[in-house]
Amino acid sequence: MVNDVFLSNLVPHMYKSEFDDRAADFLSHYCKEALEKPMPVPIEDIARHQLHMAILEVHLSEDLSILGQTCFTDGLAEIYDPENDEYRGIPIKGGTMLIDPDTFLKRNFGTKRNTIAHECVHWVYHRRYYIAANRLGNKQSIAYREPAGIGYDTLPKKWSDEDWMEWQANNIAPRILMPKQTVGKAFQIVLDRSKENSFVSAGLVSKGKWVIEQFAGFYQVSKHSAAIRLQELGYLS
Repeated sequence: MVNDVFLSNLVPHMYKSEFDDRAADFLSHYCKEALEKPMPVPIEDIARHQLHMAILEVHLSEDLSILGQTCFTDGLAEIYDPENDEYRGIPIKGGTMLIDPDTFLKRNFGTKRNTIAHECVHWVYHRRYYIAANRLGNKQSIAYREPAGIGYDTLPKKWSDEDWMEWQANNIAPRILMPKQTVGKAFQIVLDRSKENSFVSAGLVSKGKWVIEQFAGFYQVSKHSAAIRLQELGYLS
């Protein structure tokens, strides 16, 4: 991976302009073909078989306010038990990713995939921070939990270490799933197909809406995330 320059406490220093390069670096190690041709990135397989992470689906909050988290070392993780309506700690091995099953059931498959990518970013880029902090005894070994409803361009007013790392994961994750190197090709494929779609031609469905839906389906991401990615790369106004 890229040789990191660190902020204080082993937090990697990154500019927003580097995020596409960071995503490409990740893919060059774990799914090089995704940089060469448009394809849905097999992010769960990457997490399980290349990063060697366990993925455990457990409820993390009562109201789905937390989508996922990563446990870097052995310890206790707090989960929500819906049957008994209580929070409790469970023993977790280091290298375990926790994903709330409601991320898929109450949201969509794309949100779940983005959550997995988000936690992969924490594992690859932030593991040293949490392991070092755990050894010093001043922080838990569980990553900053990924909150729901936070856009990947949302910035805090006052930056903590966790804020920096969450901002990085929020921004890099969708770029891994929709790499800059192939988005243009995928967009053109969808655009060409829109010309042949009878609903679009008849005006029954807006072309823009149809293109976003098809693009999101192609990369297996949420429509919201797809629209943001296309806009930031200049494919949608």
